[in-house]
Amino acid sequence: MKALIYAKPKTLVYTDLSKPKITDNEILIKIKSVGICGTDLHIYNGGMDLPTPLIMGHEFSGVVEQIGKKVNGFKSGDRVVGEHVIPCRRCYYCLKGKPNLCPQAKIIGLHRPGALAEYLAIPADLVYKIPPKISFEEAALIEPLTIALYAVEKAGQLLDKNVAVIGQGPIGLLLDQTLKSVGANIVGLDVQGHRLKFAKKKKWVDAVINSGQHNIVKQIENFAPGGVDMTFEAVGKEVTAQIALDITARDGHIFLLGVFENPSRLDLMKIIKKELNVHGSWTCAFSFPEAIDLVAKNKINLKNLITHRYAFEDGVKAFRDAAGYSGKRIKTVINF
Repeated sequence: MKALIYAKPKTLVYTDLSKPKITDNEILIKIKSVGICGTDLHIYNGGMDLPTPLIMGHEFSGVVEQIGKKVNGFKSGDRVVGEHVIPCRRCYYCLKGKPNLCPQAKIIGLHRPGALAEYLAIPADLVYKIPPKISFEEAALIEPLTIALYAVEKAGQLLDKNVAVIGQGPIGLLLDQTLKSVGANIVGLDVQGHRLKFAKKKKWVDAVINSGQHNIVKQIENFAPGGVDMTFEAVGKEVTAQIALDITARDGHIFLLGVFENPSRLDLMKIIKKELNVHGSWTCAFSFPEAIDLVAKNKINLKNLITHRYAFEDGVKAFRDAAGYSGKRIKTVINF
């Protein structure tokens, strides 16, 4: 099979590999679409120390090619998506219902071969069928939707709450939609004007603020006097984490989803004096069925997030362009 291999920072090469062999409990998927994630770009830019060569890609869709001997409920040709975190299923965290925190977890596209190849082997219990009305491109975005959905579900009651979403990239825009579906009032923050305009045009947010400006707290006061009830940080930078501390009301909640490449220096007295509740949110747990259902019922729009499409043979260019954030880019998808 053809595979796109990460060899070293900013270097991807195509190579021919043997088709993966599956175990009795695995499924072999013929890949149809793969989304390029922020984590993929961190790897591509050299921001993560991983063994090479590596097949990246953890946002994917495809069809069932082969089924392991002990697998039930699937047949060849089924349209599917899959989770990317493979937990041990035996440790304290797995047994308490937090498989996303499993210290022995293996992540598809990081610790074992990912989806930027013609075929992917994956444990069957991480695979979910998708209905015909969801395209393969849309289905490749189910995984990032689960990230947003998991974080929002952790937040609890959101009806009429004033909520800020820092970062209007794919995860931020999915947070917007998910929060809007449960009745929150949302202000979106970003430094890229086209993303703010897009979110406002789609009516996924009630207000927007350019977070590159100096009067952010004052602008937040116009939206939510005293600060917002909750803030979701989906960027992963020191400056945006500090903004979250600044704009969240006393006794408010902050959810950090962004992938931070470097340690951050923050004004922790803001947390103490405002009695802020700060939560980490790592990947997802038990969110795929609900995410698929929301998309199938047209409650979440994934298609409009896809701004750039590439054929698999143009994958090197896709990563180069995506890393440069060219052309008012939101989400890049590679199709097979």
